[in-house]
Amino acid sequence: MTIKSKLFFLLFFFPLNLFSMNVTEIKTKNQVKFWFVEDNSIPIVSVNFSFSGGAFFDKIGKEGTSSFLASLLDEGAGNLDSIKFQNRMDEIGMKMSFSSSKDSFSGNFQIISENKKEGFELLRIAITKPRLEAKDIEKIRNQIVSSLKLKEIDISNLATQKFHETFFSSHNFGRNVDGTVSSIKKISKNDLEDYLESNLAISNLVIGVSGNVKVAEIESLIDNTFGNLLPSVKHQVKIPKKSDLPKGLLIEKKDFPQSAVLFGHKGLERNNKDFFAARIVNYVLGGGGFQSRMYKNVREKKGLVYSIYSYLVPYKNNDIVLGGFQTKNETVYEAISLVKDEWDKIGKNGITQKEFKEAKTYYKGSFSRNFTSTSSISSLLMTVQEYGLDQNYFKNRNKIIDSLTLKEVNIVAKNLFKKDNLYFTIVGNVN
Repeated sequence: MTIKSKLFFLLFFFPLNLFSMNVTEIKTKNQVKFWFVEDNSIPIVSVNFSFSGGAFFDKIGKEGTSSFLASLLDEGAGNLDSIKFQNRMDEIGMKMSFSSSKDSFSGNFQIISENKKEGFELLRIAITKPRLEAKDIEKIRNQIVSSLKLKEIDISNLATQKFHETFFSSHNFGRNVDGTVSSIKKISKNDLEDYLESNLAISNLVIGVSGNVKVAEIESLIDNTFGNLLPSVKHQVKIPKKSDLPKGLLIEKKDFPQSAVLFGHKGLERNNKDFFAARIVNYVLGGGGFQSRMYKNVREKKGLVYSIYSYLVPYKNNDIVLGGFQTKNETVYEAISLVKDEWDKIGKNGITQKEFKEAKTYYKGSFSRNFTSTSSISSLLMTVQEYGLDQNYFKNRNKIIDSLTLKEVNIVAKNLFKKDNLYFTIVGNVN
């Protein structure tokens, strides 16, 4: 069995014991803070980390810089070119990837514990000494441009772009995380290096670690990996709130046989005391798949869509409730009318006792999926920190859900889910 196959086998067949999780907060000598869960049931160490900012801090005209950089960080570092670097990762059972979103630049790392020292060293040089060779830059540039051109004929992607562009107009969240064909062609090696040096710092870094390693050793490995980053970024990291959110409807004419529709309005911050109540309401409305009201009434009863959904999106300082569907051009307005009706009913009348109980049961049970591997645990540890929640979240989550009353949930439904605040973006051949 190869090391790569061994890694897959261990991740798949040896899930962690959810009830043994004990979270420790550690601060290294270089002031790098991270949350750690030791688990010796499998010989794997997983790290998830993120730097606040992401694509928000891409320069004007150079949109897509952070995503471009994310695609390059495993293309060679230090004295290892792209081929040697990636071959070495495979040889030691290491997985590493990077990504950028509207509000964060993130990394995911896994290593078989017997090779952790070398694995962490490869991670260190990837984020501090990437080669960014011209041939690799052009290879990735061509891949991104090809992907962007394919997305130009993807109606779902077009609707997503148009919604964010207009909903967050005059705010950097309105820009495409991946950039445009034009902006990607303008990005130079200097732009990539500048983003790396300006936005990856200890002050805007959160880290989650889980796996087969002792506290003293992981403290040293994390410090060696991240401790030489800049102590803080030079610019203001806090992402501003956009207050003048649009309402109503916008049409982007495209000659497609179907229309894609995205809709939404202001949501709730992830650390808001009413967040779980809002999630329960949304589960009933559009987050519960086949069980949701919108699915039953727009898909099953009317047959207007194949799928329809809504969920709470926790963008930093700009949280929204977002939904979407696709339908025939001639049934767009009928489907929108039904969505508004369901939004209005849940806002005015709330949810039933039966729906309330089912939603609570779902959210209590679904949490266990976050404990199936060291990677899922390290990701959760990172995410909880990103949202400004404390370590008590893990033991208090189910208590918070249990303590909710139907009356409290329906007050949140009334205050948050307002049909007149909805903003719809339609991409398709409609008038």
